Amino acid sequence: QSYFADGTSSHQLPVFLEPISNVTVPAGRDVRLACVVDHLGSYKVAWIQKDRSAILTVGIHVITRNTRISVTHDGHRTWYLSIRDVRPGDAGTYMCQVNTETVRSQVGIVAVVVPPYIKDDMSSSDVSLVEGAGVTLACSARGSPIPTISWRREDASHVKINHTTSLLEVPGPLLRMSEMSRTGMGAYLCIASNGIPPSVSKRINVEVKFVPTVYVPHQLVDVPEGESVTLECYVEAWPQGLNYWKRPDGITILHNDKKYQSQQTSGSQNYKRHMLLTIRDANADDSGEYNCIANNSQGGAQQVVTVSVSKPSIFPMKNPNTINKGSNKGKSYGKNALSSVNWSKTREVSTGEKESYDDNLLTDEQYNNNHQHENLRHLTEEDILDMISFGNSAAASSRRILLVNHWMLMFATFCWMGIIFNSVKS
Repeated sequence: QSYFADGTSSHQLPVFLEPISNVTVPAGRDVRLACVVDHLGSYKVAWIQKDRSAILTVGIHVITRNTRISVTHDGHRTWYLSIRDVRPGDAGTYMCQVNTETVRSQVGIVAVVVPPYIKDDMSSSDVSLVEGAGVTLACSARGSPIPTISWRREDASHVKINHTTSLLEVPGPLLRMSEMSRTGMGAYLCIASNGIPPSVSKRINVEVKFVPTVYVPHQLVDVPEGESVTLECYVEAWPQGLNYWKRPDGITILHNDKKYQSQQTSGSQNYKRHMLLTIRDANADDSGEYNCIANNSQGGAQQVVTVSVSKPSIFPMKNPNTINKGSNKGKSYGKNALSSVNWSKTREVSTGEKESYDDNLLTDEQYNNNHQHENLRHLTEEDILDMISFGNSAAASSRRILLVNHWMLMFATFCWMGIIFNSVKS
């Protein structure tokens, strides 16, 4: 058994059995510190906030006026200091002290962490500017540890700092962007984080105003008479204004009717519009210039679509089936085409003409793998205008013509053979 200088033995003096644990606690939570003392005897345990030299409790009595602080004893060796609803000001060093002649004490540290929060009064709000101007956005955040701040676009596209620099994320409390364009319009997020969840953000909307621009993909449109046609144009404008079509006679198309159907849809960005105008049952009166017009508070713009209504051709032919004068031309019909095609001229011809016509214009129809092919050679303008193609509806007439031609050919053959026979006999 050993003795101290004051004459007391070691087993009679209070002894701390374990250190006070350091605690890190988020603001708003509760915290409890434990001080384990053996051989306390008649001595008292006091809790002191060392940073402020403030006595909080002595024994089981609370000295401070802070109602969030309390003290408890487990009836044996442990004394607990409890703090409810911890605040940043509660952070610091806490001392457990025993009032022996030579004071004995040990300390524990309370660290209060604060999730980040943004100070709106020190941060930018929504901003509006004209295209080409610069803008600086500010964001202020607090927390413990001190938060870091970064900027992103809400739609996850790149932040355009200037003509040469675009970043997905920009660090720092200030976001400076020079010469804003319409593509930079949208919502920007100021994000504050310090490792203590949750991170927070503030949404700042940037509005870029500009004069409308109008783009027409097809400036010349041709439509056959009786058909419908749809005109289109693309408008970019902010703020959005009035977009409309104007007819060649100067009348504005504001409502849909049996003749005109106007439609407007939004594009991938708020400032984009796709405008359509459908003209039904087109006639000659519908030919002319149609104006696609856009106006807003910044100005206006327009583009012209010229519509030409053409009468349908009597003999519509499309390349590569166009027949030129004096040329040879073949036309094939597949299995799904007409079963037979016959050609004839609409005017009567003499016998001499017919022989020349048969020799120089039309040849026999040729079939190959269920395909029918007719060869036309040495065509003249008169041939093209007079020629009529008969399909299945003229099949019976064609068969009669072929039958007559067949019997005439047989008769001529027999006559020719008779002449030859008589010549040999004589």
